[in-house]
Amino acid sequence: MKDLRHVDVDEVLDALGSPGKYQMLMYFLSTLTFFSDAFHSLSIVFIGQLNPQKCAAPPDLPVNQTDDIFGKCSILSQNETNVTSCIYGYQYEHPPDMSIVSEFDLVCDQAALSDLSQTLLNLGMAVGSSTLTLASDKYGRKPICVLSHLGCLATGIGASFAPNYAVFVVMRFVNGIVQQGTVLTAVTYAIEIFPKEKRRYCGFYGLLMWSVCVMSIAPIAYLTRMYSWRIVYLALTSASLYSLIQYWITDESIRWLVANNRLEETVRLVKKAAKMNGINVNEPLKLIYQKELLPVDTDKPTDKLLAVTLDTGGDDRKQKKALEAGVENRVVHVEKYTLLDIFKSRRLAITLIIIWFMWFTNSLTYYGIFLTSASLAGNIYLNFFLNALVEVPSAFIYWFTIDSIGRKKTAMLFHGIAAFGLIGATILRMYDDSEAASISATIFSLIGKLGISGSFNVIFIYTPEVFPTNIRNISFGTASTAARIGGMLAPFSSLLAANLPWAPGAIFGACCLIVTITILYLPETMGKELPQTMEDLNKLYDKKQGNA
Repeated sequence: MKDLRHVDVDEVLDALGSPGKYQMLMYFLSTLTFFSDAFHSLSIVFIGQLNPQKCAAPPDLPVNQTDDIFGKCSILSQNETNVTSCIYGYQYEHPPDMSIVSEFDLVCDQAALSDLSQTLLNLGMAVGSSTLTLASDKYGRKPICVLSHLGCLATGIGASFAPNYAVFVVMRFVNGIVQQGTVLTAVTYAIEIFPKEKRRYCGFYGLLMWSVCVMSIAPIAYLTRMYSWRIVYLALTSASLYSLIQYWITDESIRWLVANNRLEETVRLVKKAAKMNGINVNEPLKLIYQKELLPVDTDKPTDKLLAVTLDTGGDDRKQKKALEAGVENRVVHVEKYTLLDIFKSRRLAITLIIIWFMWFTNSLTYYGIFLTSASLAGNIYLNFFLNALVEVPSAFIYWFTIDSIGRKKTAMLFHGIAAFGLIGATILRMYDDSEAASISATIFSLIGKLGISGSFNVIFIYTPEVFPTNIRNISFGTASTAARIGGMLAPFSSLLAANLPWAPGAIFGACCLIVTITILYLPETMGKELPQTMEDLNKLYDKKQGNA
């Protein structure tokens, strides 16, 4: 049997006319899962809004006395000597069902629980990014993505109808797990479907799609603002209905099939792509069959798939007849890797650690900026929309730099911009509290937001390019786990800002500066085929040293 691991997948994808109709369609279908990821991740901004409250009065108390003795979290006796808790419950300014905070009474001594659901969501993301991505490397991109997306739909509906807070947070935790199985697998697939020269399409359109997804949350939340938080969350969860048809309209990654020596499925998808792109199927199939055959590892016969596709012109009926002639293939051993294989090499281990810190910094900074910007005056829906809109310019900077100056320099550029903006804002807040300085600090913060948005996009593309196929998604997953740790720490930035307004920016800026420097150690992957084996990965470093 043909050892597909030695097939140049980029050559096959180029022969298919990349980026052709097939690749662009599959890419678009994969990015539709971004709506689920964005909606579930950031819905808490609207379903977890604060609802001003005070202690409820007993039914028989005269109305004109309530304002005098009933506070936000305690009841003061008329002689102002005894203080008790809100034994009669709470009275909210708006209907209690406008938010999980008021419906589940997450106020006063229970206020800490209001952030727990988001913390558990991030914890679930950490679990999912470490486990479901491993399953994706083993069982394929498509099945894990579809099953995880169905899980997003189920847990979103479950959370919307949660009878109590305990059920709600459990649903959010499970949602975090399956959410990562959906989006990380989709991102990996989107990267693998393009050859090296065309991968910038992923980052550019991916960032634009993400920005559109995040911006879409505000108008949906605004249009449903008069309804219960359950209706708001159901409306946002409806984006996951796509999972019901996803299995029948998406395909497996050709690159994953090649890496796992799945010849029959590879040929089927190549034929499908060639037909959709209007390409002669023999051209890409030559690249699969005309390589030198490698020695087989066993004499055990397998499915009778003969390398006669070229001779039959890709005709399935002719190929079936040829197979029925009794010609057999043999099993080729497919080399498997684990995460531990990376730590057998010192420089590869350092690479992974640097990438972990990059993801940690990007998540901490991105969500930290988002949370600390929530204190801006104005309409919550408009503020949210503008915070998403500021990410769009970074997509265009990415487009013009990622394939001209390379992944490393683009990542350094964006992290440098983030560090400049955040440190600049910190200095202004430390030494000047005038209105002009405040406005300038806001501008610098937006510059930092632009930088970190662009850098997040770069590392989404760069990380999978550094690791071989059979360990790509698990490496991607552990990097995302590091990001989730940063995401779990990000909420504390608002608490820190309340005491030391300059501290969050200083921490974010310093981390971005460190990343800018450590990126120098990593190999450049621009114009390189995605590594299929550990040997391919070592060649990236050899080329890096050769160019040094």
